[in-house]
Amino acid sequence: MNSDKHSGSQKPSNSDLNDLRLVAARQRLAESRDKQDAIEGLREIVANLLGSEEIGLFKADHASGTFKVCWSFGIDLTNYDLTRALGDAGIQRVKRGEFHIDLSPAGHSGPGARGQAFIPIRAASETVGVLAILRLLPQKAAFDSTDMDLFKLLSNEAAQPLFGAPTRSERAPRRQGMGA
Repeated sequence: MNSDKHSGSQKPSNSDLNDLRLVAARQRLAESRDKQDAIEGLREIVANLLGSEEIGLFKADHASGTFKVCWSFGIDLTNYDLTRALGDAGIQRVKRGEFHIDLSPAGHSGPGARGQAFIPIRAASETVGVLAILRLLPQKAAFDSTDMDLFKLLSNEAAQPLFGAPTRSERAPRRQGMGA
């Protein structure tokens, strides 16, 4: 009887909590009714699970080879130049699907303030957009390894609800098995 009492009072492990964060984020994106709802879901995920309320979403402009602001929250990005912010090398990395993350400690201010992350939004093997997290809330010191897992999820699964682009898993051929 004591073992039952203890099993109900155990705290979830960090791994369990991270898994719950990922499930909640995946579900929120998947249940989006339309693009606006997906954007609101993205804002909720970034604010509640990553700790930022200064966010921008950029869409690839294939004609110019650049990324154009299509939405922002908590910061005016009207004249924001992603290429200037990341530099040519940084833009090329993001286009290849690599994260560009500033892991500066708390207290860093000014251009390149702590907690900046630029997450490529991928459809299959193409970067169709970039999520820019531009500053962490004061209570969050820096990004950590669990945030990297969430970045990967957003990179791989946000394209369809945000831009209508098929995700990597949607482009993969489906296997038919027993019971299918």
